[in-house]
Amino acid sequence: MSRSLLLALVVLGTRPLSAQDSDIARLGHRADSLLRAWREAARLADVADSLERARAADGDTIVVGALRIITNPSALPLREAAARAWPVLDSLYGSVAADLVSSPYFIRAVDPDTIAPRRILYVGLEVPWNLDVTATTAILLSSVTPPRFDRALADWLGGGLRPNVRRIDVAPDVFLQLVTAPSEAVRRCFLGDRSRCEDVLQVNDTAGLLARWYSTPAEREGIVVGAFNDYFGRGATAPLLRRCREHSDDACTALLRSLPPNTLPRPLGNSARMLLVREALQIGGREAYRRLVADPAAPIGARLAATAGLPLDSLVVRWRSRALAARPPRITLTWWTSAAALGWTLILGLCALRSSRWRL
Repeated sequence: MSRSLLLALVVLGTRPLSAQDSDIARLGHRADSLLRAWREAARLADVADSLERARAADGDTIVVGALRIITNPSALPLREAAARAWPVLDSLYGSVAADLVSSPYFIRAVDPDTIAPRRILYVGLEVPWNLDVTATTAILLSSVTPPRFDRALADWLGGGLRPNVRRIDVAPDVFLQLVTAPSEAVRRCFLGDRSRCEDVLQVNDTAGLLARWYSTPAEREGIVVGAFNDYFGRGATAPLLRRCREHSDDACTALLRSLPPNTLPRPLGNSARMLLVREALQIGGREAYRRLVADPAAPIGARLAATAGLPLDSLVVRWRSRALAARPPRITLTWWTSAAALGWTLILGLCALRSSRWRL
């Protein structure tokens, strides 16, 4: 009896495994098929891109420094604009700016007033031919492909690193973030806690960012209700959202931990990290950008320290000082403005007392 039971258990135990092996094999074949299809699509896309670039390259070539511009004949002042743009790019990227020769601009100057049909351009830019040198220079600077710029750096920074075309100082915006962000970590950074500054800039260990960025239950509830109310308001997460609204920190924390990777809102905006990078580049000199992009696999903090040639903590201290120096100036009232304000207050108060509304 026991031998029969054992045989039955063995038979029953092997059936699910065989079915599971079959499912795994089927999924493996499907994955291999999808991988082959993806590779073929990527190959065809590369061929189409090469053909389109070859077609776009049928024009005049302008060379200034490492800038190569391929364009059709027109009155657009591209050579003069390139002469202005190249020193700016060279000062930002340093010796790595020489790599820009491998990323030429494809620009087609078009008549902005015509309605005549023209060939569709899949590679490059269409630019009105009547732009002046300043506007054309801005286009070249804002559309440059940052050399050797890797995905990890772009994800951390929130975009590419290009020249500041409008010469906008982002430090005042960073100061405003430091005093208004709904994060205790940011407030402690503002008050001088360097380690909290490194946390909110995301330049050190990235483990446990939820607790380090938003350390209080009120902050976590505010993030859920303010940023993800619709996202969590349907399906299986709806009951947890209701509990979070009822101030259950466990529910709020569980919802935030269920978010896909890299979707937790950062306590500081992109301008804070941009200010840090530009500070490192300014300190580091001509070869700073080369050190920034030298090792894409290195941690962001180590890359920034190498860029500036300073320890990371020293760089962060300088970043904070730069942001605090952008504090808006205090408004000082003169004696006569104070007297005028008091006088108007008395006049309006007397008018209000004489109104029939105040009479019994």
